[in-house]
Amino acid sequence: MSWDTDLSKLMNLCFLLIESENGKQLLPGCEWKNDAQVLGVKIFRHIATAQQVSTGIGFEFGAGQVFSHIDHSSVAVIVRAAIESYLAFNYIFVNQEEDLSIYRHKLWRRSGLIDRSKILANTSESENVLLQEAESIKQLYNEITSSLYYQKSNRDERKEIDKGNWKPKGGWHAITHKTDIHQRYFSDIYNHLSGHSHASFISALQIRDAWNIEQQAMLAGAARQILCMVIAHFLFSYAQLFPGAKIVMASNPELTEIADGWHIHKKEVAAIYGPIQ
Repeated sequence: MSWDTDLSKLMNLCFLLIESENGKQLLPGCEWKNDAQVLGVKIFRHIATAQQVSTGIGFEFGAGQVFSHIDHSSVAVIVRAAIESYLAFNYIFVNQEEDLSIYRHKLWRRSGLIDRSKILANTSESENVLLQEAESIKQLYNEITSSLYYQKSNRDERKEIDKGNWKPKGGWHAITHKTDIHQRYFSDIYNHLSGHSHASFISALQIRDAWNIEQQAMLAGAARQILCMVIAHFLFSYAQLFPGAKIVMASNPELTEIADGWHIHKKEVAAIYGPIQ
């Protein structure tokens, strides 16, 4: 399994699946799925950007001085964003009960609008937008609280929802339980990638020690290899939400076989990472 070659092919399949739904008319009541499509585009762009940044960059200064590097730390940050986007996609949109997806989509929308309402509006246009969105926040809250999913929630869960949180207690780590990704594996890679987002000592240490292009390329490659797994899990989740995508996968057996190989399940790595929680 050559991860570098596989990553390019998985990107191709990802593009084909997302494009297969582009321009299709959504049935009445299914408008919420459009946000799933946009989130899929977000994931693809993260992947493409990680590939681009990994090629490196060079600056030429006076007297022929050239400074070149591969920003492997930024690649790690981008990969982390791709993982979070996949987890959000799978948690919100891919559920056995469509009503649960609609409910979680409302939680997600309301949370985002609440976050934006806290940003200072310094133009009349932005003030008008916030006023309109304030009404949307109220409407969404009314719809959420009238849902059976909200009414079945315990007191602590309702409290978090009322504050505008859409993720369950435990955040991304809790959401991972709903996927086929092993919890310990996720914790290891996510905590490491988060270190680059939050300027941990280890992130600085890796930048200090990777002083040549070869070492920087190796670290960028290690982060990008994780993308093979992320894309594979996303592709199968996408096909669950948009059944038409299964036709694309069936018509591209070579690419689908690669995706299946990287669609690593918890039980396959339990011997390495420990019992499934």
